[in-house]
Amino acid sequence: MSNTYYENAKEFGEKYLKPYAADIDEKGRFPSESIKELRKNGYFGLVIPKEYGGQGKGVEEHAQVCTGLAESCASASLCYMMSNVGAYCLSLYASEDLKKEILPKVASGEIILGLAYSETGTGTHFYLPEMTEDQKDGYAILNGRKSFVTTAREADYYLTIAHNPESGENNLWLVPGDSEGLSFDSYWNGVGLRGNASVPMILDNTKVDNFYKIEGNGDGDRLIFIVGLASACAGIAMGIANETATYVKKRTYSGGTSLGEIESVETGLANLYTRGYAARETLFAAARSVDREDDDAFQNAIAARVNSTKAAVANGSEGMKLFGGIGYVRNKEPMERLMRDSLAGQVMAPGIDVLRIWLGRLQVQLPYMRPEVAEETTSVKE
Repeated sequence: MSNTYYENAKEFGEKYLKPYAADIDEKGRFPSESIKELRKNGYFGLVIPKEYGGQGKGVEEHAQVCTGLAESCASASLCYMMSNVGAYCLSLYASEDLKKEILPKVASGEIILGLAYSETGTGTHFYLPEMTEDQKDGYAILNGRKSFVTTAREADYYLTIAHNPESGENNLWLVPGDSEGLSFDSYWNGVGLRGNASVPMILDNTKVDNFYKIEGNGDGDRLIFIVGLASACAGIAMGIANETATYVKKRTYSGGTSLGEIESVETGLANLYTRGYAARETLFAAARSVDREDDDAFQNAIAARVNSTKAAVANGSEGMKLFGGIGYVRNKEPMERLMRDSLAGQVMAPGIDVLRIWLGRLQVQLPYMRPEVAEETTSVKE
């Protein structure tokens, strides 16, 4: 597949996301203008099957679009990505009635979805939820607290996971955003990715009809989620390469030469692009592997996530050096914002240390093994 979706998303991001990125970062506010444009232009239907009004595209297109958008504003790209993951999960595992109720509205841009998986007590290990469900006649009562819920207060529905102590099962639920007992704790004030609105969500005796219960789930939503996180980092890495090249060309000395004519700077630019390109193309290859349902798709997705995270951090550091002192000035040039954004990839769950443990064990304990199996002998927690 060509990179058409990436190129189109990159162009869209330059026009509709980038103009707001600095203000979003400065004020720590939700990227409402960008999300509005994404809704209006049909982006939220990308991975939704055609029978529900979507485009029916796969994980590779998801990776391309999220990466292209992240080059202009990683916060907006991540908020968009989370809704994609929720919609993809519903398309795989939800009842037909729930699909017909929700997916056409997402595809049209009428509603967006959020994810509420991680918890303070179990960190990266989403499949060990402490949030509980108490099953009643036709509904459940959910109680618990989820941490770092991106698009908090802004999504219309939140996909979450709860544990049923009686049956011992974990179940997925799509919780309406206006449910009684649903609230959010504080407001987001992150160092980077300041438009994410990632704050804890609290469910306090929240009644949710069984219509919104999702029976069973596999690896499909987990894979597209890991790919989406990798896309943010790959986009940041490429964004840093692009912005640095633009800056060193325009930064001139009194004699008329530009900063970009210095050989050490040219070498630095080469490093930035090499890392960004490698992260992007490795990610797209991993996403194709997921779409093909390759036996090593999980390994490939994890490797792409680790690689893109490291690329973003390295580019953040080297890009800042190439910008020089002006790069450290707040709201003057984009580099200090991009540098702060680049650091977030290391801590977005699943964190890369946990992912590397999973990847190593997947390599030595073939055939294919799910992460919860790999996790049984590790004590690494977030």
